[in-house]
Amino acid sequence: MTAENKMQFPFTIKDEILHWEALYIKAQKEERQRQEEDVRKIKCSVEDKGYLTKCELMEMGGWKRQTLPSQMVNNPVGHVEKITAAAFRPGDDWEKLEKLIDIDGVGQPVASTILHLYDPERYPIFDPHALYSIRIKKKDVEGDKKFWKEYVKFCREKADCHDVCMRTLDRALYKFSKERCRLRTQNHNRQNDVFRTQTPRVRSPQCPTR
Repeated sequence: MTAENKMQFPFTIKDEILHWEALYIKAQKEERQRQEEDVRKIKCSVEDKGYLTKCELMEMGGWKRQTLPSQMVNNPVGHVEKITAAAFRPGDDWEKLEKLIDIDGVGQPVASTILHLYDPERYPIFDPHALYSIRIKKKDVEGDKKFWKEYVKFCREKADCHDVCMRTLDRALYKFSKERCRLRTQNHNRQNDVFRTQTPRVRSPQCPTR
């Protein structure tokens, strides 16, 4: 059975996707909204010149990861520009990802984010929350060439089927998983509280005194 067959899409109609995207936007802090707007503005600059600079890469990486890996700073002059220019040319979906991973400090999540923001109609973000929404664990598929191609195809088909853009779909999948995790944690804590209240307290035996 392929990963594509294992993927389970959680939404049945377009309105459900729009609902979860709206919750994502509502929950976003103002600072994160500004960060995303700034990162999306980079797309115009990239389209003009055809590559990312190191500063632009670090801004994108910071938006995705919150904390930047120190290796990003170590990329030699011109390396980021050369690699991203090659990745932005038409080509194989996996090879594009592999090229970006060759940049120091860039793993599959950040590499997919770069593709997603540069070409938002074609590439999803390789994010554990979005993956969990379709019943896939990130650790099981990271670095898997076949899965990446199937996941890209899966998301494109679902976005086309429901007439939404990839960014809308990505936000909905992310928020759906985050909310499930929040409710599961909430229920777990509630069960623990009930267990503690129903468990009889047993007094520990006192140590003998001399």
